[in-house]
This record gives sequence, C-alpha cells and structure tokens, in this order.
Amino acid sequence: MDYLSMGLFLIGLISSFVVGGNNAATALGILISTNALKRKYSYLLSSISMFLGVSLGGLSMEKSIYGTVNGQGIYLQLAVFSVFFASVISFYYLNKMGIPSSLSQMIYPSLAVLVLLSRQLQLDWSKFWFTVASWSFSPLLAILCSLGLYLLLARLTRREKEVLREMRVYKFLILASSVFTSFVTGANAVGIIVSEGLLAEPPFLIFPTYGLAAALGIYFSSKKASIVVGFRLTRMGYLSATSALLGSDIISELFTLAGVPISITQTIMGGIMGLSLRSYGQDVGKQLRQVARGWMTSPVIAIVSSLAAYGVMKSLFGL
Repeated sequence: MDYLSMGLFLIGLISSFVVGGNNAATALGILISTNALKRKYSYLLSSISMFLGVSLGGLSMEKSIYGTVNGQGIYLQLAVFSVFFASVISFYYLNKMGIPSSLSQMIYPSLAVLVLLSRQLQLDWSKFWFTVASWSFSPLLAILCSLGLYLLLARLTRREKEVLREMRVYKFLILASSVFTSFVTGANAVGIIVSEGLLAEPPFLIFPTYGLAAALGIYFSSKKASIVVGFRLTRMGYLSATSALLGSDIISELFTLAGVPISITQTIMGGIMGLSLRSYGQDVGKQLRQVARGWMTSPVIAIVSSLAAYGVMKSLFGL
C-alpha cells in the first residue's frame, strides 16, 4: 500500500466514524428518550444495525464515488482525498455549530468544481445532476410518506382496545424505526464513504472495517446529540415520531437501492416536518431555516476547502 492509498483508506475510516456517530443520534435518541431499551442495549442495537447497513445495504452505493468520478491515477486519488478531507472536517464542525449538514452535499459539488478546473478528471454529469435534484425532492417525498404512514398507523392502533397490547405495539414501532434508521444511515451516508475507500483497497476489507468504524462512532460520538434529538422526537408523541422516522427511512432506502447518495439528515427532517405540520407547527419555520442554512453554507465551505487542499496536495506531489 502506497502513502496516497493509505491516506484514502484512513480518511474514509475517520469519515465513517464521524458520520456514524453524528447521524446515529436520531435512531439512538428515540430509544434512550422512550426507555424502549436499556441504554447499553440501545447502543448495541444501533451499532449492529449501522454495521449491517454499511456491510450489506452499502453494496448498492458502491459506484457513488468509485466509477462516478474518473481520471488519471494519481490525480483522481488526490482529488478524492482532498474533497473527503475537507468535507469531513466541514461536516463535523458545521453540525457541532447546529447547522444540519450533509456529506453528499459537500462531496459532489466539490468534486464537480475540481473536475471543471482539471483536465485530468471526468465526472458522470447525469448522475451528478440527478443526485443534486434528489436533495430537494427526497425531503418532500419524506413529508408525504410520513403523513401517509401516520394516518395508516393511527387507524390501526385506534382499533386496539387493550392498553398493554397498545403499549407493546408502540414499543415495536419505536424499535423498528430505530433499527431501520440506523441501517439506512449506514447504507447511504456511510455507503458513499465506502465507495471512496474502494479507490484504495478491495471490498472485502473496506466494507467491514468502515462498518465497524461507523458502529464505534455511535459509542463515542452520539451521547449528547442523541439525548437532545430523542427528547425532541418524543415531544411529538410516539406515533408521530415513529411515523416520521419510518416514512423518511422508506424514501431513503429507495434512493439507496438506486445508488443515489442523498442527505439522510435532511430527509429525516422532512419526515419530522411532515408530522410537525399537525403536532407543533410553530417549529416548522425554524426547521426550514436550518435546512436552508445547511444548503447555503456547507457546499460553499467544502468547495473552498477542497480547492485549497487539492492545491496543497498537488504541490506536495510535485504536480
């Protein structure tokens, strides 16, 4: 393994850890805030679901980077390394500042700019523009799906007269929404990182190691965020919260199966906004402003950082 391949592998490993810990807050939070499981089992269930999502569900995302952007050997590796290095740092700090950001919304625009400025790189532009369009309509689809699922589940649970059985139904929905959210997050959000790692190492090494890194990220990076997000979700009510997560997860999984890297965070926010329209409408405007801030700031910061990193890397390699 040469130094550049090692760098690609390590930046992917770190990215998986960061994204796994950050994006698992929703799935973990609903388990902790509802006491559906003991805390240690909540972490274990979320970690296993995340690992399976990366290792199995991420197979459909194999070509999201590897094969979508092409070019001359070292230029391709330098460009991808620079973009991921800049994007994961931006992603981490923007989310720390309370600005919901998507790694795919940083990576794809940054790669597109580098391709436009470099003769040695090529990009599948049809896939690029479809991915960009998905960032807008995936939250809208999540709103519709979550609302429809809520109406269906409300009708089904209304028929249940026995309180204990009704509580068991709610617990099942909470567990299902948490598992599905972790799985989809691993498959899509970490799946795009797996595709980057395939530029350096073979699939049998990348899939399990990146899945393990994402699972470990849940244990070390999700504690504070999961508590905040969890209590915000349960404030909606058990049925509304699980409908929001399951509805957005269905949309996310459909895009994942198609190999399209979307914003999992903003798709989930779409599902939450759909139920917010009937549960606590005064927060909808705030959520929309948060999404808009993420859309406006994260690509710009990532593009500027990626250009700077790419220039430095080319200088180091004498190109």
